[in-house]
Amino acid sequence: MDHDPLADGAAIAPLATHAALPLSPERAAAAAAILAAWLPAAHELSRKMSAPEHRTLMPATVFAHAPDQSDVADPPSTFGAANTNGSHA
Repeated sequence: MDHDPLADGAAIAPLATHAALPLSPERAAAAAAILAAWLPAAHELSRKMSAPEHRTLMPATVFAHAPDQSDVADPPSTFGAANTNGSHA
């Protein structure tokens, strides 16, 4: 990516306005500095992880949603695993 408007700060103010986040010029400049330092490494990591040899890698931590209770025959009254006697933990 040759030009990233987030990295040079050009898009900070319009994005903040769109998100209804009032940013002073000083805070916008601080956000731009952080993004300018962070985004090149993030883009490089994205390119690296998109390479064919890395596509099968999975994260060490996987976040999952609680099961949809309409799909469970006997949904527990609270989210949790059932004990062997049928009561819920």
